[in-house]
Amino acid sequence: MKNETIAAISTASGSGAIGIVRLSGPDSLSILKKTWFGIGPDQFEPRRFYLGEIRSISNGETIDQVLAVWMKDPSSYTGEDTLEIHAHGSWAILELILENLLASGARLAEPGEFTLRAFKNGKVDLAQAEAVADLISATNREAARLAERQLAGSLSLFISKLKNNLTVLRAQMEAMIDFPEDEDVQGLRYNEISDRISSVENEIVSLLKTYQEGRIYRDGARVAIVGRPNAGKSSLLNSLVRQERAIVHETPGTTRDVVEETIDLEGLPVRFLDTAGIRHDPEPIEALGIRRTIDRIQAADLILAVFDSNRPWNDEDEEVLASLKERNFFCVYNKIDLPAAFPATYLLDRSRSNHLFPVSAKGGIGLEELKSSIRAHFLKGDRSSDLVLTSLRHKMALEKGVEALHAVYESAQKRLSYEFLVSDLRIATNHLSEITGEITSEAVLGEIFSKFCIGK
Repeated sequence: MKNETIAAISTASGSGAIGIVRLSGPDSLSILKKTWFGIGPDQFEPRRFYLGEIRSISNGETIDQVLAVWMKDPSSYTGEDTLEIHAHGSWAILELILENLLASGARLAEPGEFTLRAFKNGKVDLAQAEAVADLISATNREAARLAERQLAGSLSLFISKLKNNLTVLRAQMEAMIDFPEDEDVQGLRYNEISDRISSVENEIVSLLKTYQEGRIYRDGARVAIVGRPNAGKSSLLNSLVRQERAIVHETPGTTRDVVEETIDLEGLPVRFLDTAGIRHDPEPIEALGIRRTIDRIQAADLILAVFDSNRPWNDEDEEVLASLKERNFFCVYNKIDLPAAFPATYLLDRSRSNHLFPVSAKGGIGLEELKSSIRAHFLKGDRSSDLVLTSLRHKMALEKGVEALHAVYESAQKRLSYEFLVSDLRIATNHLSEITGEITSEAVLGEIFSKFCIGK
């Protein structure tokens, strides 16, 4: 059956100088012809802009004066005939143009369908297709740079190299299985197999170590601010983000829900979460906020535990520490501009933390050192290459690949029959193929492309 021609608005909603409506499919030019006034679309030359008008097919009224450009298959983003209409950036105008194209025979594109067609037509592999979505949603320069490198094929080339090494090794072993007496078939020692498997496994493990950094650049680091009521959590949030984001009041329990704000720490996106104060016998609504605080502690990448140095240490401070067991946290010794009720050394002893920061949240004292330490905590500086893993799907596929490779290694150490090694090698290669899409299911594709915006 002939491929349908799809259409969608490709620019973000809202006003702008220019907006783009995109068509892709074999009937792109004939559909445009029904609503176009100007030089005939059948006279269009590829990659040249043509001035014309989009007119209503119902009453002939001009909707907008536009520029149209046609890209002939396969030299287009989707690998199909693709046409873009560049109009004035009013959302109302763009919707009217789209409605006319749909009435002329196009179908409204599903989320990510243009990129899905690019994948199915071999213009990009699956890892590159995912990078398109990452590039669109990037909130900082480093996230955009990492997505651009993946779109350019850095991850795909890495995976291709590993797969090639494994394929060559597997072919050699299969030849030895099929032709054991053939003098032209070069034999492999088990030690050589183990060394070659270890080399590939080590490369994958090195890449896996970059995932935490890549995820944080892509999604942002989650930093929860916790403490007892009136420890200065909301003041700390406001000072870190440099705006009055949370209500500050002397009444305990003012913060009853989680307040979030994201800032850029020299290129690192950090999402701060101000939480309800942890204390005994809270009111019912406040108790709900405290339960949410506990949930945020479990989900956070780092916790800032705030303690009021101006008030004596009590059971609520102990409860805060108890909630942080086996969690990464910094101790924030707050209100150092006021008389101290207990020394910082006491907090160090109680918390057994190596990270203590004396600050005045309201006065702004010590905050630059705290922010620098937060950034350093997430960026360890041990990246061995510029290739960084950002996708959980890729991470899981690589981990399964390492599992299979380790099985090959152990079989080689035990000197088992080559049939066992070849079987696990095939499994490892298949897991790597899942990343670039040579092996994938429609369900996986649907999950990936459903997260795209319509029009991309």
